[in-house]
Amino acid sequence: MKLKTTLIAFFSCALLFSQNFLEVQLPTPEKLSPLFIGPLVKSTIHYGATPPNYNGGVIIFNHGYIDLNQGQFLFDNSFYQDTYNEGYQAIFVATTRGKGIWVNGELLAEAIDIVTNKYNVPQAYLVGHSNGGKASEAAMFRYGKNDKITKAFALGTPFWGTYLANISQFPPLRWAWRLTGLNEGARTSTTYYCRDVVRPYLDNHPDNDPEKFVVLGASGFYRGSTIAAAAFLLTGGVLLPIQGANDGVAPYSSTLRPGAEYVFRKNDPRAIIDHLDVGLGQFSWSYVKQYIENPTLRTNLNKQQKEVTDRSITESNYYLLFSDNEYDHITLDKGSKSAVVHVLHEKKGANFKGYDTTIKKETTLKKYHSQDHQTSIPITKGGVRLKSDSKYVAFVRQSTDIKMYLEKTGTPKTPILKVKLLEKNNVIKHATQVRGVITKTAEIDGTPIDYEHTDIIEFQQKEKQFEYNTSTLTPGVYNLFLNAESEGYFKRSIISGFVVGNIKGALAATEDENRDIKTKKPITITPTLVKNKAQLNINKHSSIDKLLLNIYDLTGKKVKNFTIVPQDQKQFDISDQLQALNKGIYLLKVNNFQTIRFVKK
Repeated sequence: MKLKTTLIAFFSCALLFSQNFLEVQLPTPEKLSPLFIGPLVKSTIHYGATPPNYNGGVIIFNHGYIDLNQGQFLFDNSFYQDTYNEGYQAIFVATTRGKGIWVNGELLAEAIDIVTNKYNVPQAYLVGHSNGGKASEAAMFRYGKNDKITKAFALGTPFWGTYLANISQFPPLRWAWRLTGLNEGARTSTTYYCRDVVRPYLDNHPDNDPEKFVVLGASGFYRGSTIAAAAFLLTGGVLLPIQGANDGVAPYSSTLRPGAEYVFRKNDPRAIIDHLDVGLGQFSWSYVKQYIENPTLRTNLNKQQKEVTDRSITESNYYLLFSDNEYDHITLDKGSKSAVVHVLHEKKGANFKGYDTTIKKETTLKKYHSQDHQTSIPITKGGVRLKSDSKYVAFVRQSTDIKMYLEKTGTPKTPILKVKLLEKNNVIKHATQVRGVITKTAEIDGTPIDYEHTDIIEFQQKEKQFEYNTSTLTPGVYNLFLNAESEGYFKRSIISGFVVGNIKGALAATEDENRDIKTKKPITITPTLVKNKAQLNINKHSSIDKLLLNIYDLTGKKVKNFTIVPQDQKQFDISDQLQALNKGIYLLKVNNFQTIRFVKK
């Protein structure tokens, strides 16, 4: 079937309504127009036509981030035609793109009830692509629909999260995430949220039935046949290789749901396909069909293939530079003769020049690899600042063997963050500062908070490592931009995060808690894009004798401090204090108020 060559015009759909869903009847596959545009905002159940050779089997499809659910029966995806030909009733359920595993799981649970009642069947099969697989497990176990599901197929599902979602929760990099089209709903798909919340909760749930899951994990982000541009690869190609084989969005190791049936080994030649391919019938239907027709089929890979990766540890051999920051420049590790700068840029085909800060002159840069949104540049001299006609973030990888490791230990309620710095597996003895910028982004159940709470944290050295105890933080989900620096010796960065609080209690809480109450920010700067004028606003009513203002760069390094005596004022002109700052992103902390972010233009 080639939908893109079909010339059938738009057809009329029969629309029905349930509590949370529109219900749409599709025509038979051969009459389905490639120009069809169904509901894109409202959650929808698209009912496939019942085949003349209907065998009584019902298959429910649920999408990932990339679409609502139309990508599962349009755009040359053969799933609808395949299931129709084989006599199965296909149902395509659209939950949401942006509200994460728990909201989508609850919606999918409702859809399962609607579908099984409509077709008068005790059970159905689930096929979830990407985050559709995560919604499946939430629907089955948290929302009690396990008894209505015969098998659940997870196609490229990041059960353990993905680094790409970590990026999405770091505010200065949200532009890069948006290029992929996968920016919504990422709070519950970060590696740390899945590690700290999703897996402990679902894998230990009394209704957990892991043997019902059949996992198809792909390994071929570099062999994509459906991704026309470098949208997925622009971030996946830089960040995911450290996690090993991946499909451009989901690392293979992340697709391994504990106790499930694994169809492919890592780097299996049958699965050298990308994240979109694995969600297409022409690549995956034959495997789904095998397990439906032979329920006892086993590969034993779940016993043979043990993941030895400690998911509590995150590793980095790079540091980050940002186009907004004129204070950023490339520095080489002591003893390093070269570095490779992997640049992700907003503009296709961006141009790059170097500015040598030591001689204050522009210098030519040689690109040895370039794609639409990604450029790699070799560097043999430190002190160079990248200049471009595009917004960018640069990952600087050194030729030395210095690595930073972030480990989460302690209890779920109050985890301890530990940092180790090793060179050729030996502890670095040079004086080093380890600091982080944390941003509270959500409640434990993934609900966005009223505004982002940002703060600077300092790690204290204890013997051969650095530690930060989170016991003073309020419960919630935190993004972490971690930086280690030894002046003149090395720099390293990690984008990660962690969760603080009673996880089980938070997920069991009722939804009528007053979490949506808006609170006023204690301090603000107007405008947030500072050029010539800047005003500090104190939205706190208690008397304050003195205001101590600390300004930090994006890595948490203090660059300036000054004091203000309020004299009953609530607004203060701080223009003169900010004029000397280089262009870039800064963090301002006033007394013990929340830290705020501003941009100096």
